[in-house]
Amino acid sequence: MQMRPITALRALLAALLCGPAQAAGAQIEIDTVAVDSMVVVTEAPKPAPPLRFAYISYATALKAMPGYAAAGKRLEELKAKYDAEAGRVAEEFNAKYEEFLEGQASFPESILRKRQSELQELLERNVAFKEESRRLLQAAERDIYAPLHRRLREAIRTVGRQNGYAFVINIDGDACPYIDTSVGDNVTLMVIDMLK
Repeated sequence: MQMRPITALRALLAALLCGPAQAAGAQIEIDTVAVDSMVVVTEAPKPAPPLRFAYISYATALKAMPGYAAAGKRLEELKAKYDAEAGRVAEEFNAKYEEFLEGQASFPESILRKRQSELQELLERNVAFKEESRRLLQAAERDIYAPLHRRLREAIRTVGRQNGYAFVINIDGDACPYIDTSVGDNVTLMVIDMLK
């Protein structure tokens, strides 16, 4: 007798979940639990689909991009200009230092101190120039390569979405020492082809 209300309840749930037309032949797995004369109905959990992932050598894809060589050339030209200026400043310092060494024995004390102070100031300016040059070159490198990185990230996202990947791993720098290739896909060539 107790089974009949539960059977009726299952039929009602089947009608609600499947619609009235399909309720008669519906095969729904339903668990029932009696709690203080109430019946609580839960639907059996459905297994989640397995996650698919891909991996890529970001550096390989970046270097294969059409604009990569031109960006590298622009950066090298800028580095050459900074190096030339650093060389000129170093030559100026060396010439003044040699002049100071040659005349230091004959300089009066006040001129000797003045020349030492000038050399110290010039040395500090050279060090500051080198540090500023390094900072400016790093900023220029980020700016020069930024459009390439944006295009590459967008291509990776597109390949990931089109192929239903949950994520794409960058394998450069030994970030991922082992990948089971039966579970993950290498999309490096796919992304390179998309960027051409």
